[in-house]
Amino acid sequence: MTAPTHSPFHQRLMHALRSWRRRAAERRRGRADTQHLAGMSDHELRDLGIGRSQVQGAVDRDRF
Repeated sequence: MTAPTHSPFHQRLMHALRSWRRRAAERRRGRADTQHLAGMSDHELRDLGIGRSQVQGAVDRDRF
């Protein structure tokens, strides 16, 4: 007995759902990273080589 094949619509739907789930996880990670960096002191941020105004840009850059 062979496994059932899925229709092209079903395959596209599953791909879209996986993609949406991956992007949602990336957004959650980005928010958590931003909150973590925002909670650091200016001294700690300087140790990492970023300023407070660069926190969001540093998180956005890491997503790509």
